[in-house]
Amino acid sequence: MIASKFGIGQQVRHSLLGYLGVVVDIDPDYSLDEPAEDDLAVNDALRSAPWYHVVMEDDDGQAVHTYLAEVQLSGESQDEHPEQPSMDELAASIRQQLQAPRLRN
Repeated sequence: MIASKFGIGQQVRHSLLGYLGVVVDIDPDYSLDEPAEDDLAVNDALRSAPWYHVVMEDDDGQAVHTYLAEVQLSGESQDEHPEQPSMDELAASIRQQLQAPRLRN
């Protein structure tokens, strides 16, 4: 089990840029290819902490998939964001899917 600060379907904010996003998956540690020397993932302590697949909106309102370290995110206290309703809808949809019972044939 991953000991992570944020959960799937949770809304988060990028700590430096302030962008609103939704966690769609969690890796227990950095799992992409070897990072470039100037990447945040070069830091061994950060590589071994949880990393998050997050969907955010760019300046044009288009969904963008990002991969962020836990240290780059902060929790979002509000559930509603009139300026970005698509992020609210995505978070609600993911949470609903996680709670829905799965039927077997």
